[in-house]
Amino acid sequence: MPTVDTTPDGLRAELLAAREEVHLGRPAQAQERYRSVAGALGEADDGSRVFAELRARVLLGLAIADFEVTGDLAASMRLMDQASAERQRADCAELVAPIAGARGLLLLRCGDVDRALDALDQGVALLDAAPVGDQLSLLLNRGTLHLERGALDAAAADFAECLERAGAAGDRMHAWKARHNLGYVEFLRGQLPRALAVMRQAETDNPGAPSPIALLDQARVLREAGLTDAAADLLERVAGMFEEAGLEQDLAETELALADCALLDPDTVEESVDLAYSALARLTRRGNTRWQRRAELQVLRAERQRVEPSGSTALADLADRADHLAATCAGEHRSDLAHQAGLLAAECRLRSGRSAGLPPVRQGDDVTTRLHTREVRALALDAAGQPRRALGEVRRGLAELGDYQRSFGSLDLRTASAVHGAALARLGLDVALRSGSAAAVFDVVERGRAVSTRLPPVRPPEDLGTAALLAELRRAEEELRAHEGDAADGESAHLRRRVGHLQREVRELAWTQGDHDDGAEPEAAAEAPRAGAVRSTLREAGQTLVSFARDRGEWVAVVLGRRTPSVHRLARIDVVASRVSRLRADLDALAMPFLPDGIRDVVRASAEGVLAELEATLLTPLGVDGPLVVSCSGDLCFLPWGLLPSRRGLPTVTAPSAAAWLRGHAARAQGRGDRVVALAGPDLRQAAPEARAVAQTWPGATLLDGPAATGEAMREALAGADLVHVAAHGTHRQDNPLFSSVRLADGALYAYELGRSGEGFAGCVVLSACDAGLATFRPGDESLGLSQVLLQLGAQVVVAAVARVNDEASATLMTRLHAEVAAGTDVAGALAAVQHDLAEDGTLVALAAVGGTW
Repeated sequence: MPTVDTTPDGLRAELLAAREEVHLGRPAQAQERYRSVAGALGEADDGSRVFAELRARVLLGLAIADFEVTGDLAASMRLMDQASAERQRADCAELVAPIAGARGLLLLRCGDVDRALDALDQGVALLDAAPVGDQLSLLLNRGTLHLERGALDAAAADFAECLERAGAAGDRMHAWKARHNLGYVEFLRGQLPRALAVMRQAETDNPGAPSPIALLDQARVLREAGLTDAAADLLERVAGMFEEAGLEQDLAETELALADCALLDPDTVEESVDLAYSALARLTRRGNTRWQRRAELQVLRAERQRVEPSGSTALADLADRADHLAATCAGEHRSDLAHQAGLLAAECRLRSGRSAGLPPVRQGDDVTTRLHTREVRALALDAAGQPRRALGEVRRGLAELGDYQRSFGSLDLRTASAVHGAALARLGLDVALRSGSAAAVFDVVERGRAVSTRLPPVRPPEDLGTAALLAELRRAEEELRAHEGDAADGESAHLRRRVGHLQREVRELAWTQGDHDDGAEPEAAAEAPRAGAVRSTLREAGQTLVSFARDRGEWVAVVLGRRTPSVHRLARIDVVASRVSRLRADLDALAMPFLPDGIRDVVRASAEGVLAELEATLLTPLGVDGPLVVSCSGDLCFLPWGLLPSRRGLPTVTAPSAAAWLRGHAARAQGRGDRVVALAGPDLRQAAPEARAVAQTWPGATLLDGPAATGEAMREALAGADLVHVAAHGTHRQDNPLFSSVRLADGALYAYELGRSGEGFAGCVVLSACDAGLATFRPGDESLGLSQVLLQLGAQVVVAAVARVNDEASATLMTRLHAEVAAGTDVAGALAAVQHDLAEDGTLVALAAVGGTW
C-alpha cells in the first residue's frame, strides 16, 4: 500500500478509492485501504471537525467492509456507533443519512429486513441533505430491500429515482446498478425477455469490469427460463469471482443457484445436494437467517430428488422436515417460503402414501411454484380415487406452461422453458397408464410434448444489431475455415474466441425479444389434439400413428389408427439409445466415399443387424403396417424409420408431435403449389449437378448456384416458393442449436435467420446436407435444430438426414425423389420408394420426412 497523503484532500481521495473497492465487490482490498487511512488519520488528526468527519467516514466504510469479510454484525455495529459519535463531534448533518443507510445495509445483508427498512427509511427521509453518492447508495439499498420483501412497485420507484439522480450527476456506476436492478424487478414480475433486455441495456452504462452480482442476477433469469446449461456456466464463473474476493454471502447465494440448476438433471442430483449443504453452512456461519431458510428449502428439494427411489419412509421423513420448515417460515412472516415448503411437504406426504389436502392455486406465484401446485393437487386427487380430476389438473398446468412459453419471442427460450412442465407431464403419464386408457395416455403425452409446435411462429422483427452481428460472425467463421488444420496458429485461436463471443452476443440479444414486443397480445397456444380427433383423421387418411413416450426408464407406445387404440410397454430406454448410437456410427461409416468394399460389407451387415434389433424392439410388438406417423422425442428422432425392415417402401413420417403432423396434413389437403427453387452451396462436388437435376425436374423451377446461392436468396426462397431444395454442407450445433446452419456462397445461413423474411413459408424444404436432421433435446421433451425451426415457421415437411449421407447416393436419391414428387406422389411416399430401391441395391440412405407430408 503506498504512503497516504495525510492532508484532508488526500485522505478524502483515499476514502473514495476504498469506497470504489466496495462498489467493485472487493471488500478485503477496501478493508485494507480503510485501515491505512485510519492509521494516517491517527498521525495527522489535529482535533478539528474536518478530521472528525473523516474518521466518521473511515469507520462507516470499515464497518461495511469488515462485515462482508467476517460476517460479524456485532463488531460492525460497534464501528457504526463510533462513526455516529464522530459525526456528532464534527456536527456534520450530511452524514446522518449515510450512517442510517449503512446500518440498514448491514441489517439487510444479515437478513434482518424489518430493522433494515426502518434504518433505510430514516436515511431516505434525510436524502437531500446527504452528498449525491450517498443519496444514490441509499436508494439502491432500499430498493434492494423492497425486492427482498416482494414490494416490486416500491423497489422500482427507488431504482427509477436513483437512475434519474445518477443521470443528472453523471454517475455511471450508480446509473448502471439502478438500471440493472430495474431489470431484476421485471424478472420478479415474470417478464423474462424484458428483464434480459433491460439488464443488457444496463451493461452499456457499466464503467468497469463485469460485475459478479449482475452476472448472478442474469444467471437466475436464465435458470427461470429453463436455460440451465447457460445459467450453470455463468454461475461457475461467478462462484470463482466471489470466492477470490472472499464474499461468503454472495458465494452462498451462487451455490444455491447452482444447486437449483443441478437439480434438473438426474445425473447431478448428488452435486445439487452437496451445493445446497455448502451454501447452508456458509449462511449459518454468517447468521443470515433469511437466506438460511432458503438454503434449508433447497436442501430439502435436493434430498427429495435423491430419495425418490428409496420408498415411503425417507419421503415421510422429508415431509415432516418440510412441514417444520414451513411452520418456521410462517412464524418469521416468510409466506413465500412457507408456501413452497408446504407444497414440498404435501408432495412428499402423498408420494409416501399418506394424505394431504388440495393446496390453492395462487396466480401471483412464479411458473415453477404454480406447476408444483398443480402437481400436488393432481397427486392428492389421484390418491383420493379421482384420476380424471387429477388429469384435469395436469391439463390445466400444462396449459399454463403454454401461456408462459408464448411470452417468449425466442424459440431458444420457448423450447428451454418446457423443462418446468417435465415433472407434471411425468405424473400425468403415470396416472393415465394406471387408468388403462390408451386415449388418456395419448392425450397426456401429446399435451406435454412439443408445446412450441402449437404456438404461433416466432418471427423476430428485422433487427439491424442482430443482422450486423450475424454478418460479422459469418466473416469470422469463413476466416477461421481458411486456418483449418493449423492448430498452432495464433490467429485461429483468436478467431475461435471471436466466434464464441459473437455467438453469445447473438444468442443473448435473441433472448431479449418477447412475443409481444410489437405491443399486440400474443396468441394463445393451440389446444393439443385429442385421441378421438386424431384417430378420425388417421382413418380418413388410411394411416397409423404411434406416439412414443418415456416412463420409468422404458419406452411406451400408444397406437392409433384403424384398430382399437392400444398401449404397449417396450424396451429400456438405455438399450434403445445404445442401438441407435451403434446404427448412426455404422451409417456415418457407410457415408465415407472411399471405404474399401470388404469393410463396407461388414459395416452394412452390422447396420442391417441393428436395424433388425430396433425393428423387433420398437415396431414388431405393435403390429403396425401401411403408412405410418411416428410421434417421438429423444433418440427415436435420430432413427431413420424408413430403413427398418418392415418399413421399406412404406411411407413413414417422423413428427415432433401429433399436432405438427395434423397441421401438415391439413395443409396438404388444400393442395400444393409448383414454385420450386433449388440452391447449391460451395465446396460440395455433387451440389451443383444435384441442384441442376432437381430444377430440370420441375417446369419453371429456379436454379441458384455459384455466387447467386446466398443466404438472402435462400431466405427469399423460403418466403416465396412452395418447395425449396438445398444441396450444401450442413452443420448441427449440439451445444447451441440455433447456430446450426447450411453453408452458402456468402457463408453460413444460421437457423437464427430463417424466419426473418415475410409471412409466407415453403410447404416442403429438402435439406440435402449432412446432419441437417439432427436436433438438441431438452429436459422438457422439446427439440431444436434446423428441421424444428423450419417446421415451427410453417413448413409442412422437411426432408433431412439423421446421419451422414454419401454425396453420390444423396444426389441419386434426390433426383429420383423429385421425379416421384413432381409426378404427383406425396413426399413421404416418394422418399419411401426411393430409399427402398437404393436399399435393394445395397445403399442405405439415412433420410427422414419430418413433420407431415406435401
